[in-house]
Amino acid sequence: MASLLRFADNHYFLSGNFEKDLEENHPILVDPSWRGTKLERELTDFPLPQITNPRSFSLVTSGSTGLPKLVPKDLDQIHNEIHAWLSLTEFQTFSKGIREVFVQVPFCHLYGLLWGYLLPKALGIPIRTGNEDAPTDPETLWITSAPKLQLALQEGESLPERAIVSGMKFPVPLARALREREGISILEIYGSTETGGMGYRDPLRQNRFQILQEVRFRFRDEAEEKELQIQSPFLSKRFYTFQNQVWESVSLPQDGYYATGDLGDSSELGFFLLGRKDRIIKHKGKRVSLDRIESEILGLGLVGQFVSVPIKQESGDTIGIFTDSTLPIDQIYRTLRHELPSSHVPRVIVIQKSIPKLPNGKTDYVTITKLCLEEYLRLKSLEEKNEIPITIDGNTTIAMILKSILGYEPKPNDHFVYDCGMDSILFTEMVLKLEKKLGSKIPEEDKQTGYFVSLSGLEEYVKEQLYLQ
Repeated sequence: MASLLRFADNHYFLSGNFEKDLEENHPILVDPSWRGTKLERELTDFPLPQITNPRSFSLVTSGSTGLPKLVPKDLDQIHNEIHAWLSLTEFQTFSKGIREVFVQVPFCHLYGLLWGYLLPKALGIPIRTGNEDAPTDPETLWITSAPKLQLALQEGESLPERAIVSGMKFPVPLARALREREGISILEIYGSTETGGMGYRDPLRQNRFQILQEVRFRFRDEAEEKELQIQSPFLSKRFYTFQNQVWESVSLPQDGYYATGDLGDSSELGFFLLGRKDRIIKHKGKRVSLDRIESEILGLGLVGQFVSVPIKQESGDTIGIFTDSTLPIDQIYRTLRHELPSSHVPRVIVIQKSIPKLPNGKTDYVTITKLCLEEYLRLKSLEEKNEIPITIDGNTTIAMILKSILGYEPKPNDHFVYDCGMDSILFTEMVLKLEKKLGSKIPEEDKQTGYFVSLSGLEEYVKEQLYLQ
């Protein structure tokens, strides 16, 4: 059985060519958007792995590194997974009365293949593709993504009454906005190309995923969190990675458990996904998922795409945001400070006209991290040389305000009036600059409180006032 490369667009599946290939060949399904890129050359210029299993195929994927990964799948394994989902009471209830499926994701990826193509075929439901004239009648099920739902909501387009999504943790603000629309129902699928479907949840009402009963799982300690490991009949027993111009085979461990790379915890309510372990940092004493920050910002409805990356510094990690937004940077800062937890607020924001991409079309996190670090170091250098003019706005930190008045940055527990020699004139200057930052007058009674004694108190007071605005 030959391994044949197929740049598999939706027509390839809908025309029946996928099924024909399975009878005689081992099709290796590649996203058509990879044509003409470095990834195509890596797939065509070097010998591909030869798969001998009959009626099997491979999916080609790549992550943040941009290196291709080839994941074999047996058709019998896929059929067993389809049967598991069709037998699930929640799915039966969710799909009841559906007469058409409208698909906005590629069939050449596992989520699109299972939910957009094979499951509708198993149910005998017609399939529509494309982005124009999206149907919104109650008998049409959308197979889509959270970003596409967010875009439709932002542009005031009609939304479906039922949708299945996958690929990211659903943004809480988006869930809140959709929950306010009566009648809309969403099913979020949790899984990956290697694992197949592992679980599901209603993101409008549930914070945790329900793991399929066919999937066994355990947790391995990973720093301060726990990494999910699974045994599953839908799990690929082997996959191939492209390293040093050679396809290297990687097999499951002897105990059959696969490390998903996802951190979280489990309770009787289900599995809580914190995020990918390579996308979690410690910021302001808390473990923070950069993926979750991106998800939260997506749900805020800001113009543009926002990418969150870590910035390494001596005192620990902090957060950088890269965006192609056309909004003013102070407006972005103000929105993020109002809407996000303090541990999720970035230290630096970089705005450019476009988001750097890898050949596979995914975000180039390495380049973006480098650009954010350079900007952070530039700003830090200017600050240390006192070359940053103190222009007070919502983005100005309390430490910067006090440094502009006292000539140095006080320690958090310094008492300004007594320990810093701050007289009435300096105190008045501080109040005026704080009012400019807040955009409103500070009541006289507030000035007499303990908030105005220390740096930490001032930060707490300003944070509270900004939150109430």
